[in-house]
Amino acid sequence: MATGTGAVSGPSMPPPPASWSDLPPGIVGAVLRRLHSSPDRAALRSMCRSWRAAVRDNPPLVPPLPLLLYPNFALASVFSDGATATGHRVRLLAALLDDAFPGQCIGCFEDWLVCTWLRLSIPLYPTVGADGGCVLVNPFSGEKVSLPSPTATHSCGAIKRSVPISNGNGEVVCTIHADEYAMALYKAVLSAPPNTGSSSSFELDLGSSCIVAAVSQRKGEYKLAFCTPETQSWCICEGNCIKSHIDIEFYQGKLYMVDTCNGDLFAFELEAHDCVFPVISLVECCLIEKLPKTENGDRETYNLVQSLGKLLLLVRYFRGSWDRFVGVRVFELDFNSNPWKWIEMKSLDGETIFICSSCSKSFATSQYEIEDDHIYFLDSLCPKFNPKKSDSYSFCSQVYNMRDGTINPFLIGSGPMSSSLGFPMWFCPTQ
Repeated sequence: MATGTGAVSGPSMPPPPASWSDLPPGIVGAVLRRLHSSPDRAALRSMCRSWRAAVRDNPPLVPPLPLLLYPNFALASVFSDGATATGHRVRLLAALLDDAFPGQCIGCFEDWLVCTWLRLSIPLYPTVGADGGCVLVNPFSGEKVSLPSPTATHSCGAIKRSVPISNGNGEVVCTIHADEYAMALYKAVLSAPPNTGSSSSFELDLGSSCIVAAVSQRKGEYKLAFCTPETQSWCICEGNCIKSHIDIEFYQGKLYMVDTCNGDLFAFELEAHDCVFPVISLVECCLIEKLPKTENGDRETYNLVQSLGKLLLLVRYFRGSWDRFVGVRVFELDFNSNPWKWIEMKSLDGETIFICSSCSKSFATSQYEIEDDHIYFLDSLCPKFNPKKSDSYSFCSQVYNMRDGTINPFLIGSGPMSSSLGFPMWFCPTQ
């Protein structure tokens, strides 16, 4: 049809299809609040820049559900609709599954995992069984932070410090830049998340810096070690209070250590050496009233965990042998009494606790359909825990109910897996 200007108008073009990036931020936030799994939340954030901005402006109101990190570095939720969800492999950790350098996760803090991998040396002796590397990984943001190698040699001159044990016998000897060391780490805890900024200078701030404390067991010898992402080596500590299997936990600026065999508790204060290295300045054998005996069991093991601002001791009792789990008692450390004492708790005040070989976590269950006052154990002391066949696995957690004292199994998965890869780990991220 002719117009006054002589132009001919054709059919109008349809508007371009709407883009997912144009979704209103409020809707993105509403979707996010309905996602209870960290991998799902991370997938939403990764869609586009506008969605990431919407997530920052509309953060979820509750923390995500606890996850399980399988030995093959697959993350899965075991509380999704009452069943184990399919695991999603953490791509950043895929290299740690190389047959020559098998890796494992030895701890976590907030959204960060602490991972190691075995060292391959020729000749194998004297570093056989030692770890060849250690790294912090955030599986949701893709960030990685390297830590000093647990196996190393140094020629810059070792620095030694001896710290007597207050209220006890012996001393703890700390060594920085040891001429040679080879550690096999089985647990690590962090005082704070790592600073992933690009600061060119670093000075250790004991109140906010990321300090890594780890325990090594190799050839029957135990060591306690400290480092930060900025140090070139570990500060390695040995002493007569570090002679058997131990559990550790940072609490209110100190590192607490319990002997898992007899329950002896030690407190370590740290200071900065040369403005960078965390070293022990005080070791105290905590004078605490002995725990009351129980008639249920004749052997026990101990774990430390923080919960609602308290330092708790979990005592797991066995009768006759380690495969006869009969009960749990939970104690809060009372710092106001003299001497300190353990106060038994009959409730976890709305929390559920997760215990495994490499971490201990407390989780608020009120926002989810997970029963509180339960303790989930996931380690080699759980009956039928280890895989029977090399091509399959079936890890069985034990769940203790503090309300009625019952113990129930909790099957957390089955599928193809090599039993040589290690044990699964609870993971309670914040995003």
